[in-house]
Amino acid sequence: MRLAVVISPWDAGATGAGADAMTWLGTTLGQLGFGITWVGASEDVPAELVQALARVAPEDSLLLLVTGRLARRGVLRLADGQWLPLRAVGEAVAARPAGEVTILAELVHEDDASDALVAADHVASAVSALGARERGHAMVAAVRPLGAGGTGLPFTRLFLETAMAAPRAEALLASVYQRVASKPESVTAAQSFTLVRGRTELELAPPPPSPGDLDAQLTAATLAKDWQAVLRLRGARLATLTSPRQRVKELVAIARVFQQELGDLDGAIGALEEAREAEPRRTSVLSALSRGYELAGRWASAIEVLGALAAATPMPVDRASLRYTQARMALEHLDDEPRALGWLEQALEDDPSHEGARAELGRLRASMLPPPPAAVGIEAEPPPPPAADEGDEMDPAVHVRTFLRERREGRVDAALLRAMALEELGASFPDLQAFIDQNRALTPLRAHGTLDAAAWEALRPYGMDEVLTELFGSVARAAVEARVEQLSARGRLVALEPAARLDESSTASVVRSFQWAARVLGVPTPDLYVVPDVPGEISAVRGPVPTTAVGPSIVSGRSAKDLAFLAGRHLTYYRGAHQVLVYFPTREELTRLLLAAVQVTKPDVAPEGEGARAVTALASRLERLMNDDERATLRHAVWELEARGGKFSLGAFTRNVELMAARVGLLLAGDLATATAIVSTETREIAGLPLEAKRRDLVGFCASDEHLALRERFAGVSASLRPPATASAGT
Repeated sequence: MRLAVVISPWDAGATGAGADAMTWLGTTLGQLGFGITWVGASEDVPAELVQALARVAPEDSLLLLVTGRLARRGVLRLADGQWLPLRAVGEAVAARPAGEVTILAELVHEDDASDALVAADHVASAVSALGARERGHAMVAAVRPLGAGGTGLPFTRLFLETAMAAPRAEALLASVYQRVASKPESVTAAQSFTLVRGRTELELAPPPPSPGDLDAQLTAATLAKDWQAVLRLRGARLATLTSPRQRVKELVAIARVFQQELGDLDGAIGALEEAREAEPRRTSVLSALSRGYELAGRWASAIEVLGALAAATPMPVDRASLRYTQARMALEHLDDEPRALGWLEQALEDDPSHEGARAELGRLRASMLPPPPAAVGIEAEPPPPPAADEGDEMDPAVHVRTFLRERREGRVDAALLRAMALEELGASFPDLQAFIDQNRALTPLRAHGTLDAAAWEALRPYGMDEVLTELFGSVARAAVEARVEQLSARGRLVALEPAARLDESSTASVVRSFQWAARVLGVPTPDLYVVPDVPGEISAVRGPVPTTAVGPSIVSGRSAKDLAFLAGRHLTYYRGAHQVLVYFPTREELTRLLLAAVQVTKPDVAPEGEGARAVTALASRLERLMNDDERATLRHAVWELEARGGKFSLGAFTRNVELMAARVGLLLAGDLATATAIVSTETREIAGLPLEAKRRDLVGFCASDEHLALRERFAGVSASLRPPATASAGT
């Protein structure tokens, strides 16, 4: 039960005790579902308070409102000239403990009105006297000088009206306080105010109507075509629903009212986005949301939703159609040929007979990748690598047979990897989960060395283009330096705030995890910066030294295994040939780098077509920055490329690097469930690589002989490169 005890000592000169203010306060608290007891009118206010608190049961939620004029710090002035110490109020509340205690104090002081420090001191004294912190009560306290602007209870009015207007999920005390603190009116309502967080937080939202009353009101509002009332009532119903399916149904109905009855497309999109959060793979919601973004002309958002819809679509033919639509939108509305090319390639992988995708892909290749001069002999015809057998790794029966045999033979780690694959595939039989729980490590891989060339070879996915890897590896160092020079000359190097940098000596788990992963992978540790709104929560920053931006959710709230996977996957892009994808992230930039690398070995043959000047300029920079060993490796790679007819697929190369990076993350995390949980809940688009392809590769690699051999080589007990031992990531 919700109870409110309002302490308002009668004082005709106190601006917070006017009759109008009290009438408003009583009405508002009633609307919020509180039973109200008033304290302050009798001659013995302390006894009146004790009597009021006696009605509070241990399971009740108590809201204590303290108003009036301060006689001095921490002491209220009463009507007869007596004083009421706030400490006595706090002790009276502590003597009658409720299930939840929240204190809202709005007080007036008689000291220097121009001195804000005096007001802050009054606030601190009130918090201390009421014992909010030591007793774990949530509290908001505010003071203003006597005679200052605002009549009645301006701060309390602003606070409670803000709470009533907030969605139920955002009507907790701290959330309301943050909203009030950001409003200009708060400056005139109180000279100083503060929040004390308690063990629990009171929800300051009106109680929802009963289902029967709500249905009747909704029917009446719909018949009257009072659409604003319909939205308000459906919002009230939404606040009572906990099932994702029910919430989605209600949100779709709200979106329909916004669009069809009110013509409010933005309101409809907002409701559909909330429905998508409830059930991210509901195809009907994704389809409606995509159409909404198209009608609004928000093409980038429409394309993103189509990608999510494609990932949730089981039929390859349907996925191909969606990828083709993504490509057409990117071309027609965003002029984004590189990303369109990736989606067209993906469409043909799903449906090789899709004529529209084939024709568009041919046109794009002709315009974006003009054939180099005949003497070079490279054809920009990028067929995808042959697909590996995709059946065995996703067939639980194969893993079951192998798991039983390996467990019987006492090969515990091999059996564990098979068991984790079975767990991901949803298989279940006696003792499987018990075996996993008994043998699954609680921490990431305890590596005792740095991955060597053989280890990296074992991590490569099937179809990894060795020639492109050698070519980009030979120019990677020089290409990064050239790109930094170019960006610096154009003033486009990203400058992050020094205060946002995480100290390399920090004990924060994210710092230690990245340092450990960098040592295991044999790559430089990037400078880490905490930046709000980082795409994907981790992003490489193109700078003169390796730099990574991480979002706040990476700094805290992540387990050690999560951080091991994320750091391993991310840092794979700082190794060898892979780092060109950090500095040349688009297909167009990567193509120019490839053609410039070829020109370094054949300087007498000038490129032709669009972008030829940029290719020549980049080739000149590479030639200046490369050493003799790198040039020799590059000549061999170009020879290999010519020997196979000049065919290459930059999309396939990029996708395979991403698969390899995820394998590295899995190796370091040591847990397939951790890896797939992260991959399945993020929106990370790499050259159109679908979620199911990432998941399939992780399952297959987890149970592979290569993974087992790597764990046997690098999962020793030495602590020299041991990752953070904490179970959760915090600072």
